[in-house]
Amino acid sequence: MGHVITFAQQKGGAGKTTLLAHLAAAWAEAGRTVAVMDLDPQRSLTRWAALRADPAIEVLESKDYRASSDIRAARKAYDFVLVDCPGAATSLLENVIRESDLVLAPCQPSGMDVWALETVIETAAKLKRPLRIVLNRMPPRLASLDEVLTALGPSRALLLATQLGNRNAFSKSMLDGRTAPEVSGRSTAAAEIYGLRAELGALLPRL
Repeated sequence: MGHVITFAQQKGGAGKTTLLAHLAAAWAEAGRTVAVMDLDPQRSLTRWAALRADPAIEVLESKDYRASSDIRAARKAYDFVLVDCPGAATSLLENVIRESDLVLAPCQPSGMDVWALETVIETAAKLKRPLRIVLNRMPPRLASLDEVLTALGPSRALLLATQLGNRNAFSKSMLDGRTAPEVSGRSTAAAEIYGLRAELGALLPRL
């Protein structure tokens, strides 16, 4: 049985789809079977996958009413099923989180981004599903981290150790269906993605 990871965040621009795409490619590179499911109305993940046309990453079509059953079927066929989910508090979000082994919530370093996480955190807690927060688009100055930690309060315990910097390589690589490590495997961006892949790989069996 594979792992289902749902990517959710209410606030736009947090890097949810970019993070999902980078992890999908990183796990496929490592020889794992990977499927992605785009339930976000913006359909950015679908556009990236079409540009990429990668047979190692299966794109699963689904609809709101059958998302749960499609996810259950996919976990039997793939090592990783990554779901790009709208962050709004809807029945779709609840249904997808219910089927997930982990909810991954990217968060930019601002109080408003932390506030936007509240609905996703509450939904995951209500459904008793594990959730972790990954800090994304972090600037080099430490003051931003202090602001986030203060705003998170008790939820800071959900933070992953890996942080991703505010790097153009992440977004620019997406424009032609690639990822930052594929553009430069020795870059800091690549090290961050591989570090996140390793941290999640160690975490998932324990959840």
